[in-house]
Amino acid sequence: MRKIRILTCCVAAAIGLCGNAIIREMRPLQPVEADSVVLYDFFWCNVQREADSMACESVRAWPWQPQTITTDKLDRRVDAWKSSLEQMRLTGVPCDSLKKGEELFPMLKETVELGMLTREARFFDVAERMLYNSVMRFWRFHVGWKEKNETLIQLMRSVGSVAYASCGNDIYINMLMRSNVHVKNEAVDFCMQILNSSPWYNDTSIRIVKDMSPIEAVADTALSEFQRLIVHEESTDSVDLTFHIRIPSWTSGSDMLPGHTAQCKKQPVIIMVNGSLYTPEMVDGYAVVKGRWAVGDLISIKMPTPILRITEPNHPDMVALQRGPIVYFTHFDYKKANAHLNLKDPISHFFNDKAQFIALKTTNENKYGKLKGIHFPYYSFGADQIFVPAK
Repeated sequence: MRKIRILTCCVAAAIGLCGNAIIREMRPLQPVEADSVVLYDFFWCNVQREADSMACESVRAWPWQPQTITTDKLDRRVDAWKSSLEQMRLTGVPCDSLKKGEELFPMLKETVELGMLTREARFFDVAERMLYNSVMRFWRFHVGWKEKNETLIQLMRSVGSVAYASCGNDIYINMLMRSNVHVKNEAVDFCMQILNSSPWYNDTSIRIVKDMSPIEAVADTALSEFQRLIVHEESTDSVDLTFHIRIPSWTSGSDMLPGHTAQCKKQPVIIMVNGSLYTPEMVDGYAVVKGRWAVGDLISIKMPTPILRITEPNHPDMVALQRGPIVYFTHFDYKKANAHLNLKDPISHFFNDKAQFIALKTTNENKYGKLKGIHFPYYSFGADQIFVPAK
């Protein structure tokens, strides 16, 4: 019996050692270098130019460098991240104050690196929320201070490297941004162009291209390419690639922050490859699109951007609005007007050319009748009325 116990312990120890060895050998995703991503997305492009003008040669892009770790350590980091997530506000702020980003930047860094380690889209759902709401608001409303903050400048210069990562022939698209991307590792060396108008309209095309030629030279729009068959260039050069395309949780209103629930009109995400319908496997929040790819090949994605009505369990009569990754606020004083947001009436959106963002039109109601309401992106003004009375 004693020999059997000793043998059992030895086998268990051997299995444990082998497990740790496998974990140690597991390669996390490697972000595409910031210099290999050229953003044309008007949301981030001007920000990057502004950050570049502030940066001296010593201020480089933020290096996202997740290191291989054991399962136990990863589990502890994820548990700590979940605890922090429970304190996060809907806009992506991990504390009640934006002062100098003491909580914002470390939380964002940990979120991105956990996404690179686990290859789970849920981490990039949170990272996207933080970037489009809290980080952008922080950038806009700390004008006098941001020039002195090296961390913030580094972050703004590295947004593109959050969006794209690889491991061998596996290409991860964590955020869809209008951009040129050069992916190079030990297994592949290719360029692709991503065309869309995120975060406002998210119909997207991903095209394999020859080089990093300016994206403005491409005349076709994502939508027109989606609607017609694509005739790609003949090429003898081709490469096996597996694209992992993150399907954001906001497309369906699922997987909200802890304590929050969302309702929206659900529509399917449609993916086509060279004009033919493609049904991908879904793995950890990513649509997996496999194939052998040559210059001119195209993946088209028709992605819904519903308006989410978000509630907290402790306050079922209070609602926040979100479209895509953008959280909205309003200047309307519901308390003073003794009014509420009428959820029975439809919520529409319109593009404000002057401000260059999408605003939402709502119907408010009090005892005197209906009142028009407008909601603006949270990052754009600095107001804090996110949750409003609704019924």
